[in-house]
Amino acid sequence: MGQAYPELVRGQPLISETLKLEETRFRKTLARGLGLLADATETLGSGDRLDGETAFKLYDTYGFPLDLTQDALRPRGVSVDLDGFNAAMERQKAEARKSWAGSGDAATETVWFAVREKAGATEFLGYDTEQAEGIVQALVRDGVAVESAVAGETVGVVVNQTPFYGESGGQVGDTGVISGEGFAIDVTDTQKKGDGVFVHFGKVTDGTVKAGAAVELKVDHVRRTRLRSNHSATHLVHEALREVLGTHVAQKGSLVAPERLRFDFSHPKPISAEELERVEAMANEIV
Repeated sequence: MGQAYPELVRGQPLISETLKLEETRFRKTLARGLGLLADATETLGSGDRLDGETAFKLYDTYGFPLDLTQDALRPRGVSVDLDGFNAAMERQKAEARKSWAGSGDAATETVWFAVREKAGATEFLGYDTEQAEGIVQALVRDGVAVESAVAGETVGVVVNQTPFYGESGGQVGDTGVISGEGFAIDVTDTQKKGDGVFVHFGKVTDGTVKAGAAVELKVDHVRRTRLRSNHSATHLVHEALREVLGTHVAQKGSLVAPERLRFDFSHPKPISAEELERVEAMANEIV
């Protein structure tokens, strides 16, 4: 297959190492699961059934698959209560759905799609400027669109155009100030919602803001500069990791905040202290 897929040849050492590590992890899971299963079934004999709750706990909490539980018990003539297992699985799914819906996220998210439908997507100006003027397209408080917000109230503000970067790709959103005639809003976060809608979250610090009002938007310059620096640093860290650990290192996520950054990546085994020192030294040398 090397002729058709040359990347397999280049990646053979990594593939072999990954398979070995996965085998080791699975052996540990198997040994732990068999021990727990033995404890849970020590009083069961031929013709008995392991209750579904216990089988599900082995699967859900300890990562021990149901089919392995069945295989391990079969020689002893012990079966598994599959109805009980499936019922436990459904209860967990129902609780997860209930928890998500109860958080208010589902109801809140729908309002942004309504805003998008009515006002369109927000035009982002932040690559060219940190200050701009615009018109308030929508105000949202507690998941409901409102016509105005007064001093002391927390509100989400949608403007037709903005220099504020909305949180995405691991980079947190901009902060700053939105002001207009007789009012001001301290923006503490900016997020992207509803397919291209930039929402400025903050507290009205003075006056009353109304939908349709003309506003001036100013990004916190110092904070934006720190974010820009940390964003660049993630690229330096990525390159250093590839140099030290290998070209297989791929970004899996990141956090870019003004005071810190985090770079998530794939690697088949823990990084040694020496490797970390080399990565740090290489990244700092470039800086």
